[in-house]
Amino acid sequence: MMVFSTDRFMAEIGNQLNQIATDFISDMCDDACIVSRRLIDETNNGKCLDHMNEISTLAEMCTNMKHDCKALESAFAGMFRREHGSGKEAATGLDAMRIITEISNDINKIAPHISWLFEDDDCNIIQNIYNNSFFAPAEGQPV
Repeated sequence: MMVFSTDRFMAEIGNQLNQIATDFISDMCDDACIVSRRLIDETNNGKCLDHMNEISTLAEMCTNMKHDCKALESAFAGMFRREHGSGKEAATGLDAMRIITEISNDINKIAPHISWLFEDDDCNIIQNIYNNSFFAPAEGQPV
């Protein structure tokens, strides 16, 4: 018999979302550096303004991504806590699947910039986290 671990699920969702935000911000910083090099060499004020606006847009995208990753993690934490308390194995796998489905249905309200986690058929991050959140209890351990 396999038991779902809310702690494992929440720890891994936090790790994955943090990595998504970190990777995205790193990529956008690289892009901003490229734009800033063009800005340094630009003498036309109109083009300078365009470059500054592009850097501003990249910064806003990073802020949105970081916010949405935290919002999604908070949504999961809130639903698990609200519906199943704080016990490590308080939720069953079926409960977790229902919570994932509910969050998926509201993803555009919760975290629209990472809706692809639920909408992209090729993305299996959430499914993998769910699958890896099960464990076999030791013999004699209550379930």
